[in-house]
Amino acid sequence: MKHLFLIASVAISFVNCSGNDDTTAPQQNSPVTTQYFHPPAWIQGSWKITGSANPYFKFNSDDFILVTPYTSYKAVLEQTAKTGQPAKVVEQTSDYYYEFTITAGASSGQYKFKKISDTKIQWVGSTPFFLDKE
Repeated sequence: MKHLFLIASVAISFVNCSGNDDTTAPQQNSPVTTQYFHPPAWIQGSWKITGSANPYFKFNSDDFILVTPYTSYKAVLEQTAKTGQPAKVVEQTSDYYYEFTITAGASSGQYKFKKISDTKIQWVGSTPFFLDKE
């Protein structure tokens, strides 16, 4: 009798677990998007080197762009991340400074900007430049 009960229990287990009755489609994972840049409001816009006619840098709410030759560093970081390489931005912001280090793969670069007025900033580096807002 115990033998019969054991066989019946095993048979019921197979019937209950015999298939997947789930008819829902597999869930798609949405791609993860990362906002690399968070420039403060005072620096957002296009900036040209004092005395120049053309913009040199452009800051969007989520990007840093070198205008000539056109380079969106957000796009560079996204492409680098797709290859599995390190892609990050370490930022420091204040009411008067915006500085960041971009790491894309094995390359990195550091930028530092100082607010002079609402329409003038200084690009601080080995040779500092002043930039005027367009």
